[in-house]
Amino acid sequence: MRALEQRRTLVDDLLADQARLGTAVARFASWHQEEEQEGPLQARYYRDLIPLQKPQRGEQYAFEVNLDQCTGCKACVAACHSLNGLDDNESWRDVGLLLGDECTSYQQTVTSACHHCLDPACASGCPVLAYDKDETTGIVRHLDDQCIGCSYCILKCPYDVPKYNDARGIVRKCDMCHQRLAVGEAPACVQACPTSAIAIRIVKVEEVKSVDQKIGAKLLPSTVESHYTLPTTRYISSKPVPATSDAADAERPRIEEAHTPLAVMLVLTQLATGALLFAQNAAMYWIGFATAALGIFASVSHLGQPLKAWRCFLGWRRSWLSREILAFGVFTPLTLAEALRGSFDLPILKLLPSSSAVIAGMLSVFCSVMVYVDTRRPWWALKWTGPKFFGTVFAGGLGLAACYNPSFASAAAITAALKLAWETLYLSSDDPRDKRSQRLLLGQIRHLHGARFLVGMAGCVLTLTSPVPGFCLFLIGEFLERKIFFRVAAAWKMPGNA
Repeated sequence: MRALEQRRTLVDDLLADQARLGTAVARFASWHQEEEQEGPLQARYYRDLIPLQKPQRGEQYAFEVNLDQCTGCKACVAACHSLNGLDDNESWRDVGLLLGDECTSYQQTVTSACHHCLDPACASGCPVLAYDKDETTGIVRHLDDQCIGCSYCILKCPYDVPKYNDARGIVRKCDMCHQRLAVGEAPACVQACPTSAIAIRIVKVEEVKSVDQKIGAKLLPSTVESHYTLPTTRYISSKPVPATSDAADAERPRIEEAHTPLAVMLVLTQLATGALLFAQNAAMYWIGFATAALGIFASVSHLGQPLKAWRCFLGWRRSWLSREILAFGVFTPLTLAEALRGSFDLPILKLLPSSSAVIAGMLSVFCSVMVYVDTRRPWWALKWTGPKFFGTVFAGGLGLAACYNPSFASAAAITAALKLAWETLYLSSDDPRDKRSQRLLLGQIRHLHGARFLVGMAGCVLTLTSPVPGFCLFLIGEFLERKIFFRVAAAWKMPGNA
C-alpha cells in the first residue's frame, strides 16, 4: 500500500482536487438530497432568480437570460415539457445557436421561449380573442378553450413562439408557469437550469419601450426589430454579442407549411371577384357564387376547431383575419343575389345596387392582402402580395370572360403575363430581408417554381388561340403560385441550429 501511495503523480492530485470541487450539474443534483423545508423544495436555490414581490403599476414580469451561463444543455426544454405535461413533439422552449462571421470567432447557445411582449402580435392578430395579457403580471396567456386552431398567431409572431398541436386542434404556448409564480415558485425552466442562466425579473414598461422603440434595436442579431412587438426578454452577457453574428440556421431557411385549404380559398375567392367584375352572362355570376362558396368552405376545413368558427368576428377591431372573414361573409350572399338577379326577374333583388357584390369582393381581396402584409414577413410585403392577389382577380376574370367572349383573350393573356413577370422580378430584389425566400425559390422550391412559370407561360400563349384550355392552365398556375406563396414565406424567428 505504501508503494502505491508513493506512485501518485501530479495528475492524480489534480484529478482528486477536481472531484472535490464538483461541477455545476453535480452541485445542482446534490440539492435534491438535502432535507425538506417549508415551501417549495428548491426555493432556497432559486429565490434569487425570481422576484419576491409582484409587479407594481407600470411594471411586469420578464425573462432574463445570462448568455455567459447558458451551455445549451436543454435542461430547460426538458423541464418545460415534463412539468407542463406537453404532448410528444411539442415544445414551448427552444435552444438555438449564434455564430460569428468569417472575421469574428464567436459561438453562443441561446435559450428562448415566449417574450411576453408589451404589444404581442399573437394577440393583435387572433380573430377570436384567444390571448390575454394579464394587467398585473404582463404575462401573455393563451386561452385554449377559445382557440379555433386557425394558426394565424403563428404567422404573426416574429419569434416562432405559438405552436400548433395537431392532436388538440389548437395552438399553445409558454405562459411563464404563472401558476407557480403566483405561489412563489419558479417556472420549470428556471428551476431546471443547472447554471442559473434563466431568471424572472420585474421590468418597467416605459424602460422597455425606450429601448425597444429605438431604430434597429433587436433582441439578438438575426431577429426582427423589437419595435414590432416590444419584447420584454433581456439577454445579458459580460461581452457584447457581435452585431455581425447570425443564427446557425440562417443559410438554411426552412420550407413553411403549404396551408393548402387557404391557398384554394384565396384563388377561388379572387376568381369569384373577377368573375363578377367582368361578367358577360348569368353563367359567370353563378360561377362566381360557386367559387366563392367553395373557397369559404375550403377555408373552414383549415381550422383545427371548425365548430367554433362562428366566433371569428370577435377580433374585428384589431385583426385583419376577422375583417377578411366578415367581408367574405357579406360578399358571398351578395354574389348569390347577383346570380339570382341574372337568372330571375325578382323585384326585391333590384333594390341592391348592381355594383355591391363587386365592391364587397374587392374589399374582401384587400382584407386578404392585409392579412399577410400584417405579419411583416418580407415575402408577404404589400408590393409583392397586392399585385399577386389583385392580379388573380383581373387575370382570372378576363380569362373566364374570354371563355364566353374571345375578344377578351388578348387582355387576359397580357394581364396574366404581367402578373407572371412581377412574380419573377422578386428574384432580382437586393433587399437583404428577401434573401431567405430567394434561397428557397432557387434551391429547395426551384422545381415547383419552375413548373409554375412554365404552366403560367403556356396558359398565356394558349389563351390567345384557345381560351378555355388556356384558362384551365392559368388556374393550375395560380394554384401553384399560391402554394409557393405559403411555402416560401420564410418566417422571422429566434436563432436555431443548422
